[in-house]
Amino acid sequence: MEKSRLHSCELKRHRQIAPPLCAVCPRVLKCRSFRIWYRLNRDEYLDFVTDICRKFPDKYTLEVSFMPEKQTFVQVVDLATGAIEKIVNLREIEALTPEEKLELSRNKNLFVVTHRLEPIVRVELRKSAISQAQHFGPKPVAAPQPIVEVTKDPLPSTAPKTRKKR
Repeated sequence: MEKSRLHSCELKRHRQIAPPLCAVCPRVLKCRSFRIWYRLNRDEYLDFVTDICRKFPDKYTLEVSFMPEKQTFVQVVDLATGAIEKIVNLREIEALTPEEKLELSRNKNLFVVTHRLEPIVRVELRKSAISQAQHFGPKPVAAPQPIVEVTKDPLPSTAPKTRKKR
């Protein structure tokens, strides 16, 4: 039975890991839970980041960084072309049978590698120069203008004033 992993933000600001939260996080390259989540949901994350940059090209830019992962890997290189076929974890190769190992190494060089770099695409807000002064907070109140009287003569009263006697 496989245990389910709870992916939560290491900064404890958010309970979950989601593309909108991680795409702008400054610690995304160091976050251990993001690495695990990224392996499972790479397509969802890349779709979100590219959609944001397509919708708002004047506001956001894409920034590609490399997330290093330190483990023992085996790099399989084809002898004929010199191209890297794949990078496999050393534990996976040790779990193979001798026949599978022999088949894997035919016409190929195997190199032990200690780090693997994985490109991570992040969204960054475009920086723009400020051309004029900006004011934040409440708007300044204009000085009150004096009240101008519309009628110049007082209105005559129609009812006489009476006083009550006690």
